[in-house]
Amino acid sequence: MELECEKYKEKVDSVSPVCRHPNDFCQYRTGCIINFMEKENKREEKKAIATDKDEREKKEQ
Repeated sequence: MELECEKYKEKVDSVSPVCRHPNDFCQYRTGCIINFMEKENKREEKKAIATDKDEREKKEQ
């Protein structure tokens, strides 16, 4: 599935969506599925890293 940037009408892959213009003003950003999915993916990565770190610390004890 491909996503489309509302402002620039650019196609973006849905597997790992990334805003290509994150520093530009965008009136659609608050409702942008690309922006939302990008943030969700980053949150999941941080959560996975924290979980891995916690598991390693428990094993060391």
